[in-house]
Amino acid sequence: MLQRYAHARNIKNLFYINSNENYPISLEKVDSIFNEEVKYSMEHLDYSLSITDSLNHQIAFVKHGPHPNEHFAYKETIRLRDIAPEYIHLIISSPYKVIFGKMLLMLIGSIILAVLIICGLIVQIKIINRQNRIAELRQDFTHAMIHDMKNPITSILMGISSLKSGKIDDKPQVKEHYYKIITQEGERILGLANKILEIAQFEGQRVALAKQQINLSDLIGSLAEKYTLNATKKIYFHIELSKVEYIFADLHYIQEAFSNLIDNAIKYSKEDEDAEIYITGFLKDHQTQIIFKDNGIGISAKDQKIIFQKFERALSVIKSHNKISGFGLGLNFVFQVVKAHGGTIAVNSRLGSGSEFIINLPYNENNQIVTD
Repeated sequence: MLQRYAHARNIKNLFYINSNENYPISLEKVDSIFNEEVKYSMEHLDYSLSITDSLNHQIAFVKHGPHPNEHFAYKETIRLRDIAPEYIHLIISSPYKVIFGKMLLMLIGSIILAVLIICGLIVQIKIINRQNRIAELRQDFTHAMIHDMKNPITSILMGISSLKSGKIDDKPQVKEHYYKIITQEGERILGLANKILEIAQFEGQRVALAKQQINLSDLIGSLAEKYTLNATKKIYFHIELSKVEYIFADLHYIQEAFSNLIDNAIKYSKEDEDAEIYITGFLKDHQTQIIFKDNGIGISAKDQKIIFQKFERALSVIKSHNKISGFGLGLNFVFQVVKAHGGTIAVNSRLGSGSEFIINLPYNENNQIVTD
């Protein structure tokens, strides 16, 4: 006889039958009790109930909703009595669908929370990596700064010491040589400090360009003469300016930018070869295109992506046998100057086969060709 019920997902607790009693079972009452429990616990559930005898002949049957797919259904069979046994069968159609439906909002919330946590971790990792990279850059910059400033300061101090000693007072040529060294090394330190300050001003957009009409041939010629006279190795300049007479730019900054490119071409030339520098200029697509090409050690494809960033230096340069010092500021300065003039700069290079820097500058402020 039916005595009690507890939970809809465990039909065994819906009733208790005394094996010594032989009361008939009302499937309608069982269904009513079970359905009430379903509504209370699950709101809705598709299921079927049936009673069969010991020969599996169906005595009674009731269902709610479409006929359950028995491959994905939950099944429960309970023996009702020991004497003249009958069996009650419960088939629930895919209860997991109902469970997941009830948990949908919780699942969505959990997924959103998990995504936010993952995104937060990714951002945190990027911040940590960036901080580590900045720390490395600062350390590298400090080491390079100390190394590059130590040599000129040492030269200046040695020169001053020699001049103060009076040992070379009767040697005017030697004195002049020491004066020249002191001046050059002092200008070198001053130039480095100015470059750092100028880059900071460009980044803060605090530079006011004093643009003027500049004779490109005269500018390139004077730079070529300067580097040829002061070079420690043979340098050959090949200059070809096709129908380009003038550019409209700030003389100080554009001259410094071109000087950086020439200086790099010499500094990073191959140790066992003379430096060959090709400078060409022509008009292209309403712009003046100036190309600086060398026969140096070249830049890898990977390094070309970062070469214009501040403090970045090509790995081939860092690992070179020449141990060339530097801060990774030169090309960033060139990039900042060209950008401030409304132009663009690109690099085309192969490791071991030289580099080609391509600068595009507007004709002038009104995009008009300036001629005599």
